[in-house]
Amino acid sequence: MVRGKVHMEKVQDPVNRRVTFCKRKTCLLKKGKELSTLCDAEIGLIIFSPTGKLYEFASPSMRRITKKYQKFGASMGRHIPLDEHLERLRSEVENLQKQMADLEKMNKYMNGEHLDLLNFKELKCLEMKMNSGVRKIRWRKGKFIQEYIRCRKIEEKSLELENANLHKKIGRSHKACKFNIDIREEVNNKLETDAAIQQDLTKTNLILTLFS
Repeated sequence: MVRGKVHMEKVQDPVNRRVTFCKRKTCLLKKGKELSTLCDAEIGLIIFSPTGKLYEFASPSMRRITKKYQKFGASMGRHIPLDEHLERLRSEVENLQKQMADLEKMNKYMNGEHLDLLNFKELKCLEMKMNSGVRKIRWRKGKFIQEYIRCRKIEEKSLELENANLHKKIGRSHKACKFNIDIREEVNNKLETDAAIQQDLTKTNLILTLFS
């Protein structure tokens, strides 16, 4: 079975997002281990979950990988201290967590939950966003309906054409049957006529025989 194309965008449902993270995290760690074993590569993977939990894989060791990375960065003129790099990663994780929390709040508001926490201005802004979303949904729904109607019209025309062809075939079949019936009647009539003539000839020959 061919796997469908995956859209690269954030998974909105929290449960599906956790399941997706768990599956892809496991796959990434497994691929890193396979690459290290098959190709004798030195690999270091650091993963922070949306909740801030750390997952890592290193071959042969994370200390050796980080030292080698710092050495390589220094040789390229872009040395990044490990502490600074980790602090930057923590800051990015915190920002992502904040964004995720904001999105989860907005999702609850869109579902009509915890609306008592919003003031009038925030409710008005939420209403405008929802109205905009509804208009987009209706527009997209209209496009689907138009496409559905177009496909049904094409199928209708195809069926009408097929029906007309069948009627033509039936008409030709009826004409052929009538022609065959007329031929049979004509042959039967000719046979009856020939039989009558034969019978008259027989009677004539008999009379001639009696008078001769």
